[in-house]
Amino acid sequence: MIAIRPRHLLYTAVLFYAGLLSRAAGADFQAILGDLPKTVSAEKGPYLVTSDIYVPAGKTVVVDAGAVFLFKNFTGLHVQGTLIAKGTAEKPVVFTSENDKRFNKETALIANPYDWNGIFIHNDAIGTDLQHVEVVYSVYGINALTRFFRIVAGTFRDNGRANLTIEGQAQAVTAEPYTYSLSVKNAAIDGVPVKILLDPDARRRNIVRYTGIGVLAAGVVAGAVFTTQWDASKKRMSTVAGDLFTYTSSDFTAAQSARNTNAALMTACYALGFIGACGFTYSFTF
Repeated sequence: MIAIRPRHLLYTAVLFYAGLLSRAAGADFQAILGDLPKTVSAEKGPYLVTSDIYVPAGKTVVVDAGAVFLFKNFTGLHVQGTLIAKGTAEKPVVFTSENDKRFNKETALIANPYDWNGIFIHNDAIGTDLQHVEVVYSVYGINALTRFFRIVAGTFRDNGRANLTIEGQAQAVTAEPYTYSLSVKNAAIDGVPVKILLDPDARRRNIVRYTGIGVLAAGVVAGAVFTTQWDASKKRMSTVAGDLFTYTSSDFTAAQSARNTNAALMTACYALGFIGACGFTYSFTF
């Protein structure tokens, strides 16, 4: 349930009317305004923002991967508490115009810059974490009054005045995924709790990544050793098999067993190296 601020009571009729329009157009949108709930689910969207929406001061709002917000003209998102957007590369959290035809195929208009106001991160919104978000067709993109927040692989395009402004300074944002994170050193100087700037996945990522490298290296080196031994044991078996006057059947059985053992160990080591490579690659996904 979305909490309605007193100043938005006048928009009740607008909300109801917007819902009627959406249904009439065949669009399956969830109209929202006012304070956001603790968790915003992607399954209930796309969300049609009919008036400003808020992350209330002192509260934390978590937005699930794949959530889509379609903003009407003159609306925006105000982050006064802490916003955690859990987008992924495959399922970004999208903030866009109601005329974005990717999500609103019924619209007769074309999405353009200045279609909606943008995202405003207020002074006290320390610790806001935006991962794999897309901000398009707005006026200001993201306008942050504090520098104590984080963006990971954010996408900005077709915003009118700016893509990202931090404490009044426009940032050089290109079409490539953009990442911003203030250093722990700067946080300590300003007395901000360091933990809010740390990547919560950093420890797990480093463990997986460096363990993967170690396993990969060990598997490849050991595999190369057993490859050499397998080749030698294979030649030994061929020698024994070709000279049955000198060697006995037990010699052949021993040579064959050595070849098979080295082949199994060689395969196991290369398989271990492959698992290490998979772990190393996986560490870049979170």
